[in-house]
Amino acid sequence: MEASWWLLGIVFVVGFVLGRVSRGGGDRYVGQAPGAQASRVQPASDAEIDALVAGGQTIEAIKAYRERYGVGLKEAKDAIDALRARRG
Repeated sequence: MEASWWLLGIVFVVGFVLGRVSRGGGDRYVGQAPGAQASRVQPASDAEIDALVAGGQTIEAIKAYRERYGVGLKEAKDAIDALRARRG
């Protein structure tokens, strides 16, 4: 009977480890999509984001905002929309 508990424990540990490895171990950054890799490029500055908005490049501005501040899509879109509204 004791051997079955050991076997059950080993199966549990192996399953846990395989689950963590298959999901990437939880090393993602906050606000980053699952499976996405960390960017090695410096995030855009506020001036660059402002220039993208001024140039009408809304999608690129949202991407840059997300990268810079580590927020989700909705938060970035709302911030860029507010910036566009202030610009007129």
